[in-house]
This record gives sequence, structure tokens and C-alpha cells, in this order.
Amino acid sequence: MPNNKAKILIVDDEPIKRTIMDEELREAGYNVVAVSNPLEAEPYLSEKHFDIILTDLCMPGQDGLSFLREVKAKNPEQSVIVMTAYGTVETAVEAMKLGAFDYLQKPFSTEELIIKFDKLLKYEQLASENEALRQQLSLRKEETRLLGQSEAMTKILARIHAIAGTDTTVLVEGESGTGKELAARMIHETSFRALGPFVAVSCAVLPRELVEAELFGHEAGAFTGATKRRIGRFELAHGGTIFLDDVDDIPFEIQVKLLRVLQERTFERVGGENQIRVNLRVIAASKQSLSSLVAAGKFREDLYYRLNVVPITMPTMRERMEDIPILVNYFLGRLAIRLNRGKLTITSKAMAKLQNYSWPGNVRELEHFLERMVALSTRDELDEQDVPELVQLSDVETPVSVSLKGVNTVKLENVLYETEKRLILWAMDRSKGNLSHAADMLDIPRSTLQYKLNKFNKQETSSTLDH
Repeated sequence: MPNNKAKILIVDDEPIKRTIMDEELREAGYNVVAVSNPLEAEPYLSEKHFDIILTDLCMPGQDGLSFLREVKAKNPEQSVIVMTAYGTVETAVEAMKLGAFDYLQKPFSTEELIIKFDKLLKYEQLASENEALRQQLSLRKEETRLLGQSEAMTKILARIHAIAGTDTTVLVEGESGTGKELAARMIHETSFRALGPFVAVSCAVLPRELVEAELFGHEAGAFTGATKRRIGRFELAHGGTIFLDDVDDIPFEIQVKLLRVLQERTFERVGGENQIRVNLRVIAASKQSLSSLVAAGKFREDLYYRLNVVPITMPTMRERMEDIPILVNYFLGRLAIRLNRGKLTITSKAMAKLQNYSWPGNVRELEHFLERMVALSTRDELDEQDVPELVQLSDVETPVSVSLKGVNTVKLENVLYETEKRLILWAMDRSKGNLSHAADMLDIPRSTLQYKLNKFNKQETSSTLDH
């Protein structure tokens, strides 16, 4: 039975009825405590939790309504069913107003009582599941918040709120790990498109030859391997917002088609002829200055102006150091839930060590660092001993030193390769092989670091075979 082992407290001054209910409910699998009056119930209520209290309304001494008030005052969530031999509507309504879940009129059978219990326990299970769902949704909503009280973050939040009610194209620029996607999600969730889809596209990880098909979709037979029609990201975002992360990585030849979508909100799938019209908002993000890329001839100027209608530049962690305590406490709260830990706190000395580091990987590096601290500590209060060594890049002894004494010519490609390799190996060593943390230390996307590591491994293998 699904309700076996539920704990029941019976309060009834009729000994025969009380004994029968006690025995039959035990046979049905319930854990039962049966007493004759509220005074006898007090010691049990102070020591145990009961899933249901079943109480008579008419008893000598303290009556059931008074007992119900007392129980609800101490624990408003306690489930109570009342029973009475004088079951008038007025008495039942009064009991329900005081918080009783239901009532039974004597005489009643144990089968009727079990049906009431089953109904109540199922209701409580649904209520518990709904509350858990509400907490999960609340947590998800919390994850799209930008936190901070610094002047830099106050300006960002003010700008986001200012443009929330518009449908303007937004360009979010900033270093890796500063929260560009969080800003985009916040703009979407505070806009009139909030009920529509939010489609995030990481342009940096899309294979160059498949960027167009991923963004705009393709028809069956459009190219080798295209066995069926595929809907692109722009089409999926219809009615909502598309977020083009790392838009600076979009190939130059695709930029003209993106420009047309921004201008006309129409496109064709790869291999298709029909025009598809979409209604969406475009938010783009770049880890590099697009204006600098335009000056270098690597990004279309007309596309830049189309994207840069409302610019937002996310501040680095170095520009908002006073926000570190707020972020630390927020991340510790999330980690406590995700890692099934108790309430996590941090001492002032440990916090001071975190505030004395510049966090080149920005908020993302701070988050990953705290997760490592929590995972390696068995205590719920983190102190300075739990803070792993934090080394500024500037403190590393000549990490990229190059001696040019007596050198007349330099093969630049080899020097750059060896320098990059040394820095990546340094970061991997410091992060103990954690790709995400190493990428934060180098201020590059994790996918870029993975690509470079694979490249180094291939070249090392090739070099070994050649010898």
C-alpha cells in the first residue's frame, strides 16, 4: 500500500472506538499512537512528527476545536482530520476554517477513514511536488539574474531595464566569463517576448562549413549528409529572442546573409528557394571589440552598425571587486543545493583572500573556483585553509620570457607556438587538469582551449612518428 508507515495520532475519549481504530489501522500498515485527550497527546507531539492527527471534537476537558487551534498555532502545516458524533454543518465549517483538512461524522467505518487518509496523503504529496517544482523554477529564474551593487553593475542593470520594453537589437561586449549570456537572458525575460523561445547559439563552436545550415536550416539533399529538412536556429527563435554568442567568430562570407536577416527578417534555408519570414529579437555578444575587427577588415562594417544599435559592455571582475562578497554568498547558496550540502558560509579571512585576486577569468572563474573549494572541503564553513593557492599571471616567474641575445633571425611561428604551448601547460597544471578553470585563467573559451590541446597532441604525435 502506498500509505503504509504513515504516522497517525488518534485523540478520542471513547475507549472502544479508539481501540478499534488503533488495531485496524495498524493492520492496514499505519504507525499509530492513540490517546484519550489532548493532554495525553502533548508529550508525543513534542517528540514526534505525525503525518495526520485524527481528533474528536467533543471531549471532556479541552475540546477538539480548542486542540485544533493549539496544534495549528504551533505547526500551521500539520494535517488534521476531525470527527464528531454531533456533526452539524456549523461545527464542520468552524473546524475547516481553523485549518482542518476534512471531517468525519460518527459512526464511520475504518474503510471510510482510510479513504480520507489516502486522499489527504495524496494531496500532501502533490503539494510537496508542486513546492519542489516552484523552488526549481525559482532557482532557474535566479540563475538568470545579474548580481551586484557596484557602480559598474548598477549602470548595466539600469540599461537592461531601459531597453526591456523595446524590441531593439542589442550588442553585448565583454571579456569571457563576464556574464554576457546572463545579460541577454535578462533582457529577454524582462521583455514582451518573455513567453517566447530564447535560442542561444554559440557561433564559436559551429564548424565553419555548417554555420549557414545551423543558423538558417537546410532542405533535404542540400549537401552530402542532408538526408532530411532541418529547421535552423533563426526559425526556432520565431516569436522570441535569438542570442548570437561569439558573433565575432561568424565567417566573413556568412555575415552578408546575417545582415539581410537583420534588415528584412527573411532568409532561405540552404538548398531552398522559399523565403521564410521570422519575428524575433536579435541579441549578439562578442568577446572582442567588433569596431577593432571592422578596422582590421575582419568584420563587415554594415553588419556592425546593424548589431550595435544598443551597446552594452559587461564590466570585468577587476572593475567590480566590491561585488565579490555578494557573488560568493550567492554561489555558495546554489552549491549547497546542487551538492546536497548544509548552509555554506565563508570566514572573513577567506573572503579577503578572494578579494585580493584579480580574477582574469571573471565571474565564471570565481564560480568554478568556489565549486572546487566546496567539493574539497568537508566543512560547511570555508576558511582561508580551504582557499587554494591563487597566483596572478604577473606573479609567475617569466612565463613567456624569450631570450634574443645573439639572435639575428627568429621564426615567429615557432616562437608563438612554443609560447602558447607553455602558457596552456601552465594553466592546465595550475588547474590540475580542469579545462573550464584553465580556460578561465587564460581568458579563452573552453572550446578554444580544447581545440588547442588537440592541436598540440596531434603535432606531438606527428613529430614522434617523423623521428
